[in-house]
Amino acid sequence: MRKYKTILLLTALLLCISDSMSAIATDNDSSIQQTKGQDKPFSVFTAFSMKVLSEYYTNSSDFTRKSAGAEFGFSAAEGLHLETGYVLSDFSQDGFEDILRHSVFIQGENRLSGSITLLARLSGNLYDNDNTNLNGGLFVRYQPLANVFTEFSFRHFDIIDTVLPFNNVIYSHVVTIGSVVRDIQTDDYKLYLLYYPAPKVSFAGEVVYGDYSDGNEKRSLMLEAGYQVLDNPYLRAAYNYFYLDIKDPAPVARSKDTVESAYWDPINFETHTLRLEYRQAFNKHLSLGAEAALSYSPKSSGLSKSAFLSASYAFTERSSLRFDARWFDQNEGVERLEEGDRFWATNYTIAFQHRF
Repeated sequence: MRKYKTILLLTALLLCISDSMSAIATDNDSSIQQTKGQDKPFSVFTAFSMKVLSEYYTNSSDFTRKSAGAEFGFSAAEGLHLETGYVLSDFSQDGFEDILRHSVFIQGENRLSGSITLLARLSGNLYDNDNTNLNGGLFVRYQPLANVFTEFSFRHFDIIDTVLPFNNVIYSHVVTIGSVVRDIQTDDYKLYLLYYPAPKVSFAGEVVYGDYSDGNEKRSLMLEAGYQVLDNPYLRAAYNYFYLDIKDPAPVARSKDTVESAYWDPINFETHTLRLEYRQAFNKHLSLGAEAALSYSPKSSGLSKSAFLSASYAFTERSSLRFDARWFDQNEGVERLEEGDRFWATNYTIAFQHRF
């Protein structure tokens, strides 16, 4: 019952946003017709864009996720942007049958004022293991001052999408096929704060509470302090603290003789991370980026290393290609009640974008 109430609420919110978008579009249509004498009901729709993406992720748990999709976006009025798309994903892991998923989504961003922006997303997932889920989210961004940014969000989603496809899945704690086999969703509530006390200094914090459909609960905390060392090339150093606690043990997924935890379920897990970020545009076509991080986990006295590389090439002012490669390795992991084994993960993403 809670799931359907959530879906109804999200649908209502999207309809409300759609109504406000229609009102804005109508007002702009009227002004255009008055000033130019035109009668084109869709004349305010500008900057249509298309993006084609593919992704490959794998880790030492023999779990693999492959995704490919397309996104289409346009601006319906000033401060208003809409996107829709389709993603095909394949989940596989040794000992389990592959699971294929079709996913479609629509999302919108509406700038209500100079300081408030409202975003909403609605998506449908259709799995070939007979699971069908309707997901969605609402995001409220508020910038009371030029150097203060906040965001409150609510998301109802399949926990395999804790990090959405084509994003940085390296740091997702859902790294097995078990959550897809068990069809586990969550209601996640997040509060994020970003503060710039000085032009090159930043502080950020994030609190997340997750209410899982299997009765479990997730709590996480992130704190970060950063300093921009250089402007060109862009060079930033940061310290990050992360905490994660899962209330109860995760359920297991079974396939014949294979048993796998549905998701990672540590107690009072924390890491301290030092990170260095680099970005530079060499000319109007080529831009490169890199990130290196070293993390320490007190619970296992373990060290982890990560490296990210990205390259963007603009063929024209309207067409560009981006490639991302991510790598993560830790020498000692942390299980729920004991130290774990070495864990590694890699992720590759390619995206082509064209603006019409």
